[in-house]
Amino acid sequence: MIFAVVGLVLVGIVGLLNLAILLVVLRRWRELEATGGSAPGAEPSSSVRMIDRIPSFSARALDGTAVTERTLLGKETLVGFFSLTCKACVEAVPLFAGHAERLRAAGGTSLAIVHGDDSAGSELAAMLSDVVDIVIAEDAKAELSKRYGTKHYPTYAWYGPNGLVTTAGAGLAALRTELIAP
Repeated sequence: MIFAVVGLVLVGIVGLLNLAILLVVLRRWRELEATGGSAPGAEPSSSVRMIDRIPSFSARALDGTAVTERTLLGKETLVGFFSLTCKACVEAVPLFAGHAERLRAAGGTSLAIVHGDDSAGSELAAMLSDVVDIVIAEDAKAELSKRYGTKHYPTYAWYGPNGLVTTAGAGLAALRTELIAP
């Protein structure tokens, strides 16, 4: 009888220990998911990979023109993703604008995608419209950002004339250091 009680107590202790480990793992998993897979406090990385192509899409720019992936093929293209809820996105506009200006002078084009409800009439979209060739506003569903694989803002992707990504990154630091004119 005493062996049965000791056995049940041991099974209970092992079960509680297993539950505690599971809760720790789940908490860590949620933290990683919230930061896009990077460690908390670390600079997020872009989910755009070097082998990715410009995804197929169809959207309407703020000026009313139709934009598809074919609009971007055949020339160097800079694509930037910005969010209304991102303070760093506003800080990134002048840097992004400088790259877009140099690219335009070299015969390329730039595209900014502004994410958030009422993004079409936002101050961020207006700032980008002054300096970027094409600006697309998207709502909270962020279908275009999802199609590109964007998880963090600001994120950019530089595509070659063949539609293959040549440089990509997330965050203000990536815009400063990695993105250069062709």
